[in-house]
Amino acid sequence: MTELGISWGTVKSLLIFFAPILIPRAINLYRDLRGTIASRQSPRPLPASANRALNALFFAITFFLLLSLPFNPRAPSPNIFTQTASRITTPTDIIFTRLARFRPENILTPADEALKAKFTTIVARKIYLRFGPEALSQCHFCSFDHVGTYILYYLPFNTLLPHLLNMLVVGLVTSAPFAGRDAAGWRNKFTLAGLALAALDIYIVATYDPIQYAPAIVRAGMAAPSDLYHQIGLLRPLLLTIFDSVCAGLIYLSATNRLFFEPPSQAEQVGQLVDMSLPTIAQASSKLHALSVTRNAVVRDKALKDHDDAYWQAVVSMNGENAGGGVVENGDASIWEEEEVVRAMSQAMAGQGNVDLAKLGVNANEYVNGVTAALDE
Repeated sequence: MTELGISWGTVKSLLIFFAPILIPRAINLYRDLRGTIASRQSPRPLPASANRALNALFFAITFFLLLSLPFNPRAPSPNIFTQTASRITTPTDIIFTRLARFRPENILTPADEALKAKFTTIVARKIYLRFGPEALSQCHFCSFDHVGTYILYYLPFNTLLPHLLNMLVVGLVTSAPFAGRDAAGWRNKFTLAGLALAALDIYIVATYDPIQYAPAIVRAGMAAPSDLYHQIGLLRPLLLTIFDSVCAGLIYLSATNRLFFEPPSQAEQVGQLVDMSLPTIAQASSKLHALSVTRNAVVRDKALKDHDDAYWQAVVSMNGENAGGGVVENGDASIWEEEEVVRAMSQAMAGQGNVDLAKLGVNANEYVNGVTAALDE
């Protein structure tokens, strides 16, 4: 504690001051978390919409993870001070003579020669440590007197572009039409977290001085300085990988009702019922349309029309009913009044003969249930 400049008395004073504020908040947070876990519903399978969001996040995680590897083609160039074991005050010729040993045939590349021409002052070397060799050797509007010009050169492609790409991914995986309601609920939180991460990155790039914040042995010119350009160039995609992994985990937990479950609102329930009923209505409408087309075809054809009329006349005659509700006589009486028909119906109702009324009723019920199953849903 003493080495850090903070005494134990200061720590106790801070604890006495902040404990009455922090402890009740921690207890309430613990109770809310327990209540959430106790009241959550049983887990459900991952919805297809949330699965699309997780697939998009998986590709983003893989992409940023590959960018965080030191040997990827887009990785920042190594720090030549560390590579050549040189100090911040080592003469330029000695640094690049040592650097030539790491080049093919011990010959410096054109990029090395351009960097060597600018690598003459401590200010230039600090800019190299912060913004890399490209900013130092290729920026035509930059000036040593205005470090902000190097920041403007560095930020767009090295800092803003990765974060902008990550925000596009976040916007896609929290879009309700693409990822569903569960993922869309995280939209504001993920967006704010992504913007905060980008702001922190910009702040570090704009304010961090590798020499000023380096150990005393480096400031004294007795050890090789570490560079911000190479370290943050690999750390940035790694942080984006972790960020997207956390987003994927939260979406999975909420989409499967394992945590952060929120019951759907009344409007959403009505929308779900409407969505469920639309296929049934469309199916019934198509069947009615097909029936109407078939009926029109029958009516327009004279032969089919005659057969249809004869069929319904026979049905009316068998039932003994006419259009006015009276009885249509077939001879002296309808078919239902014939002695053999009456005797057969009496035997069937009494359970005699070969007719199983119970089985017939079951079959009728199964038929009706099968026909109306779609309407019940």
